[in-house]
Amino acid sequence: MQDTVVARVAMWSAWQPEREMFFNSFLLTQDGGNVAVDPLEPDDATLAAIERAGGIAWIVVTNRDHERGARDLARRFGAKIVASELDAPLLSGPVDRTVRDGDDVGGARVVALDGHKTHGEFALHLADRKTIVVGDAIWGKPVGALTMMPDDKLADPARAALSLRKLAALRPDSLLLGDGACIFGCATAALWAMLEARPDVYVNKFGRDEFVWRDWPGEPEPYAGGQTAEIGDYIGAEKLGYRLLRLPPGTASCPMHWHLAEEELFVVTRGAVRLEHRGGQLALREGDYVCFPTRSQGAHKLVNDSSEPCEVLMVANTDAHDVCWYPHSRKVLIEATGTMLRDHPELEYFDGE
Repeated sequence: MQDTVVARVAMWSAWQPEREMFFNSFLLTQDGGNVAVDPLEPDDATLAAIERAGGIAWIVVTNRDHERGARDLARRFGAKIVASELDAPLLSGPVDRTVRDGDDVGGARVVALDGHKTHGEFALHLADRKTIVVGDAIWGKPVGALTMMPDDKLADPARAALSLRKLAALRPDSLLLGDGACIFGCATAALWAMLEARPDVYVNKFGRDEFVWRDWPGEPEPYAGGQTAEIGDYIGAEKLGYRLLRLPPGTASCPMHWHLAEEELFVVTRGAVRLEHRGGQLALREGDYVCFPTRSQGAHKLVNDSSEPCEVLMVANTDAHDVCWYPHSRKVLIEATGTMLRDHPELEYFDGE
């Protein structure tokens, strides 16, 4: 077993001459108990390394054909076996837990896929490490690139390709693959290169019925209750960000702010909303377009005073070095580090030196 550049993730492998690639298994060292993903039968040295790492609490089987050495390892370490609700009945024996999209396993989030070899295929997202672990929905072949498994093995090749945008939308740095060579450091670009190479499906289109709406849990009033649907992440956008905002009656978007680097365009696509800006207020209705420049004039906040929900398409250039100013509360957000500061008092250059 060898460590990877992904923190607290190790792997062991076996060469498959008929496929001309390695099959891989992964050990995720987690505070709540270590997780083994699609484990191959380990040799003595690998077993010893697993024991030194603290054993295994959970064994995740990402699809019906990746049970591999799960049963023997479960007996040896007293681990519990996890599989999807759809694939669990297809395994060689009972499982201890079934999961579905969005569930948590040892700190990793389940990402269900569609149209693949088995109906229950899923991946694991390690958000804190910008890493995704995949069974055999994607192969690392040739080394340094990605490919989907042959179409004749897939339930619906086009649907399978479109579902893999869920992984690309997470913008991973690393992709750990059960089959073939893993991708470290440029996984998002490799995913889009694979998907955009397919001639049978146009992956840069996203339909409204495909939107994934996200709530804002824990936000104070009046900011609680709103939802956003990320569009750009699902269509391969790189220089522009696209997001749809939904505000129920009586709610507001984020506090008044303006951006130093990201110029925004808002288009009201449904209903009506009130714009609070530097000079006062303005009623916006469906079909209105508003630009927010990268200076104090661009300060804005949206409030839905109406009795109906409203939706706003938000478009902006993306800039990792953006700084966001909040004039009412006199705060500054440095987005690259997530640091929120007061904008006063202003200090001299050599203050504290």
